[in-house]
Amino acid sequence: MDLKRMLRDRKFYLAVLVSFLGILAGTTWTETMTETALAAGTFLKLTTDALKSKTVLFLLPVTAVFPYGDEYLRERQGKFQRFLIIRRGKSEYCLDKVFTTALSGALVWFLAIFLGTLFFFLLFFAREAVWDWPAEPIWELLEVSGRVCLIASALSSLSAVCAIMGGTVYLAFGLPFVLFYTCVILRDRYLEGLYCIDPAEWIGASQNWGEGGFGLWLFLLLLSVGCAALHALALIRVLEET
Repeated sequence: MDLKRMLRDRKFYLAVLVSFLGILAGTTWTETMTETALAAGTFLKLTTDALKSKTVLFLLPVTAVFPYGDEYLRERQGKFQRFLIIRRGKSEYCLDKVFTTALSGALVWFLAIFLGTLFFFLLFFAREAVWDWPAEPIWELLEVSGRVCLIASALSSLSAVCAIMGGTVYLAFGLPFVLFYTCVILRDRYLEGLYCIDPAEWIGASQNWGEGGFGLWLFLLLLSVGCAALHALALIRVLEET
């Protein structure tokens, strides 16, 4: 199964490590961190704020696509793609590839967020007011993490589409990053009122997206599923020609 093979690949763990370091680099360290007593939920707030930072925004389209975006090209160039298709069948091969690719980016950032939260927990929890723990920081971290993972899933699927259609690893890794930052630049410089195209807003959700941010969740879910569907269509088209 592709998922087991991905979890044995060093590229996957390198992407997790870089994402984790990006969370640490995006953390805003203040003088209050040296205080003896900290507010309850400080370690959760630090992780949440780091996920909204420009460092994480920069790394997201890089590490999400790195573990598995070019897998189709690696299999084709390694000349064992045909063996896998014969062994599994085209339908199972396609389904496994689409599922693992979509999961790969989300899993990278899920593990990085877990490690970041654990790091801040070990560093600051002993100095927090543990008996007065508000639920708000927990839910905010879960919501931001969920949005990051959905974006990462969409990016990894988009990377696979670029690999199949473009045929080069440069398009597989580069085009999702270019498209991602094109949206950032368009919002910042030309279309300030069109916040729905801004990846930073997809993570932070500071604008009006409806009750409970339902519109944003629906948009990101459709984006992730849509990119996975494009991956499936591109893969089916190529497999029909083999």
